[in-house]
Amino acid sequence: MATPSFTRVIIATTSASTAGSIPVFLLGAMGPFVRADLSFSETQLGIAISTFWLFMAAGGITGGRVGQRLGATLTTRLGVAGSVAAIVGMALAPTWSMVVLFMACAGAANALSQPAVDLALFEAVPRARLSLAFGIKQTALPGAALVAGMGIPILASSVGWRWAFIVCAMVALPALVAMPRLRSGHRRDAEAHVASQARLSGVYALAAVFTLAMIAVSATGAFYVESAISGGSTANAAGVFFAIGGACGIAGRFVFAWKLGTVARPLMATSVIMLVGGTGVTCLSVAPPGLTLLMVTIVAIGAGWGWNGLLTLAVVSRYPQAPARASGYIVLGAGAGGVLGPVLFGLTVQHLGFSIAWLAAGLCFFAAAAMLVRLSRRQAPIPRRASD
Repeated sequence: MATPSFTRVIIATTSASTAGSIPVFLLGAMGPFVRADLSFSETQLGIAISTFWLFMAAGGITGGRVGQRLGATLTTRLGVAGSVAAIVGMALAPTWSMVVLFMACAGAANALSQPAVDLALFEAVPRARLSLAFGIKQTALPGAALVAGMGIPILASSVGWRWAFIVCAMVALPALVAMPRLRSGHRRDAEAHVASQARLSGVYALAAVFTLAMIAVSATGAFYVESAISGGSTANAAGVFFAIGGACGIAGRFVFAWKLGTVARPLMATSVIMLVGGTGVTCLSVAPPGLTLLMVTIVAIGAGWGWNGLLTLAVVSRYPQAPARASGYIVLGAGAGGVLGPVLFGLTVQHLGFSIAWLAAGLCFFAAAAMLVRLSRRQAPIPRRASD
C-alpha cells in the first residue's frame, strides 16, 4: 500500500477534527438567531450546548475502542458522516427538543472521530513530522471557534441560520474524500486483539488532567467577555481582547506541539505551560481594564489554551500499542471539563463573584500541572529517535 502524502493526511484529519467540533460552536455563535426562530430561552441554549459535551464525554472511551478495532480510516469516515448528519439535522430542526437531540448526535460523532484522527496521524505521519502534524491538527478546534464567533453571525443574518449550518457542513468534504486508506483498517485479528487488551497504565490520571484543565479553559471561553465588562471594560474592548487572546491560543497550540513535541519529558513541558496559563488566569481576578488586562489575557489564553496539542501528542505517543484507545480517554476528560467548567464557574460567580471564580480556575490549572509533574517523574524519558 502506497504511503499517503503528508499534505493529504493533514488536510483530511484537520477537516475531520473541525467537522466533529464545529456543531457546538455553530450553535453558540448563532444562538440568538436560533432562539428567536424556535422560541426558547438562554437556559435552554445552555442545555443544548452542554448536551454536546456530555455525549462527547460519555462516548469517549467507546469511541477509542471502536477506532482501535475498525481502524482510523473507517472510523473517521463514520464519525464525520455522523457530524454531517447532525449539522444537517440542526438546519432542519423544528423545535428545541430536536436541537438537543442533534447536539447529542454531534457529541457522540465527535467522540468517534477524534480518537480515530489521532490514530490516523500516529500511523500515517513519520515520527520526525508528528509534532508538526499534531500542532496543525489541534489548531483546527480553536480556529473553528474563532471563525464561528466572528464570521458565522454575518452569514446567518444574510442567508439565515439554517442555510449557514448547511454551508458549514461542507467543511467535512475533505475528510470524506481525501481520507487515505491506512494499514490499521486491515490489521490482522491478532493485532487488533493485542491493541484492545493493552494496559494503559496512568491513563485515568491523564484523563483527570484534561478534565481539570478543560474546566478552566471552558470557563474562560464562556465568561471572559462578561467578566471584562463587569470589571469596567467596554463591550467592544472585551471582544477585541478575547479575539486577540484566542489568536494567541491558536498560535500556542501549534508552536508548543511543534517545537516541544520531541522533548524527552513532554508531560513536564506541558506542566510548565499550564503553570504559566494558570498564573494568567489567576491574574484575571485583579487585572484592571486597558493594556494590563490585554497582557494578562494574552498569557491566560495563549498558554491556558496552548497546552492541548502537546499533551495530546504526549498521550498518544505514550501508548503506541493502542493510541486510539488512549485518545478516547482524552475525549472523556475534555468533554467532562467542557460540561463542568461553565456550570461551576457560573455558580461561583453567582455566590462569590468573579475574583474568586478566576482564582478557582487558576487552581484547576495548578492542580493539573502538579499531576503532570508527578506522572512525568514516574516514567522514563522518551529517547530521541534517529529520524528526529
